[in-house]
Order: sequence, then structure tokens, then C-alpha cells
Amino acid sequence: MRLQLAAFLFASLVPIAAQPEPTIEQRLLQVFSSPAQGERAAAGLEQRNFAQVEQMLAEEAAVQRKNRPELLALEGALAFLSGRMQKAIEQFSAAEQLAPLNDSDRFTLAMAWVRLGDDQHARQELTALAAKNPDRALYVYWLGRLDYDQRRYQEAIGKLQSAVKLDPASARSWDSLGLAFDMQGREQPALEAFEKAAALNREQPHASPWPPHNLGYLLLRMDRLPEAEAALRESLRYNPALTISQYHLGRTLEKLGRTADAIDFFKQAVASDPLATDACYSLALLYRKLHRDADAQSAFAEYRRRKGTQK
Repeated sequence: MRLQLAAFLFASLVPIAAQPEPTIEQRLLQVFSSPAQGERAAAGLEQRNFAQVEQMLAEEAAVQRKNRPELLALEGALAFLSGRMQKAIEQFSAAEQLAPLNDSDRFTLAMAWVRLGDDQHARQELTALAAKNPDRALYVYWLGRLDYDQRRYQEAIGKLQSAVKLDPASARSWDSLGLAFDMQGREQPALEAFEKAAALNREQPHASPWPPHNLGYLLLRMDRLPEAEAALRESLRYNPALTISQYHLGRTLEKLGRTADAIDFFKQAVASDPLATDACYSLALLYRKLHRDADAQSAFAEYRRRKGTQK
């Protein structure tokens, strides 16, 4: 599976070179021949009016030769922000034909390839960045993510271990390392990595639900149920609508014998994702075990309906 990819892609907006590069807003203020146009473009960026800013950049590029590479690169960055990955790649490629991309733009280009599922091109860009910046954990981390996606778990572990050495405070690197260990069935190192990720995650201003979920799911499979419950409830504090955490908390509570609470969380998971099937099936089985036959039949019918929709 992709490692919660969308949650991290906007890291490309942060200046990442050893010497901080200008932000996109700063670049917009500098690239236009008219300061007023630059201010208008920066305001459009703040309002997330990406189409307007892209149009302004295209019009400026048509009449200005001096800053054309920068204008094209900024069009690529705006296309990425608006979710148009192929357009982003085209603009970055056009800019690179005129002048080398800076590291931030090259990383955004790599993320566009990731979004399109082209690991080969993404790896090519990230490898070049890692070679140029051997002390930057971000590039090694993403190379490890690509290995994980390709089920090259041992290679992923090696790169992710390098990433946490370079940046020991990275919750996402520890979390990804735990996932790679987990896929190899190495419970103890996975548990240690997940615990580290969850602890670091709590210190973030906007904590992610994934590190405590991944910790809780492993603890559930290890039958360490009270700890699993605590971790999964923590995940839901960060995102109460996360279906997978609702489902795994329901399973944990069922194993603890708290069937009424388990039913509540299975029902939440069923309601929060109209395509979810596992929660439907678990809910139906629990109803049947409790001899609630009508409820069980209804849950099984919904499960079959959803499975049929997926075909």
C-alpha cells in the first residue's frame, strides 16, 4: 500500500535546501515585471486561487524572456498545488530545458511523479537530490517510501534507518520504518519504531492519526488489548472519522468483551466509509454471535451489497 501518501505530499512547499530557498510567495513577488502584479499573484496564492495565478504566470512568460525559467517553474508548482500532476511535470521539464531547477522545485517534480505512480522517474529525481544533499533526511526517506511501495522491504528498512539517523525527530520516518519492519513480521523492532513515532507525533502542532493507529493495530495483533485501545483512541482524537481506526478499535473492544462499545465503533466505521466491507462483516458476525438475527441479516446484506459494488 501507499504509506498514507497524501498526508505528506505538501512537504514540497517547504524550502528544503541546505540554504533556505525563497518561498513560492516570495518568488511570485520577485518574478513579475510589475510589483503590483507580483502582489496580486501572491494574494491569489494565499486565497488558493491557483488557476488565476497560473494564468498570470503564463501571460508574463509570453512577454518576458529574462525570467522565463522561473515563471515556468512557478507554473509547475501551482499546477502541483491544484492537483494537476502531468501539467506540473510538463512545466518543470520546460523550465529545466532553460535553466537547472532548484532543489525545492526538483523535489516537487519528484512528488508529482509519485502522485502519478511513476516510481522510476520519482526515484531518479530523488536519487539525484540525495547525492547532492547527503545530510538531508527527506530525500532518503522518500527513497525508502518508494522501496516500501515496491515491496522491497529490506531496502526500505536500510534507507529509513538512515533517515532516522539524519533526523531522529521525524515521526513519519519512524512510522514508515515501523511499517517496513511489520511487513517482514518483525514485531519487536516494528513496535519500538511505532512507539517512537507516536511519541514524536504527540509533540507536533497538528498530530497525525496514523502513528497511533499503526501502533494500536500492531498491539491488537499482539493481543496487548488495553494498550491497543489506548493507541487507537488516541488516533481517533486526532481524526474522529478515520474509518480504519474505528474498525480496529471495534475489534479490540470485541476481544475485550465489551460488545456494546464494539458495535458502536463498527457502526461508525460502516457509516464513515460507504465502501468499507470489513466493518460490515465484523458487525454482522458479532450480531450473529449475540443472537441478534435480524440485525445480523441486515449487516450481512449490506456487506454483500458493498462487495458487489466493488466488482
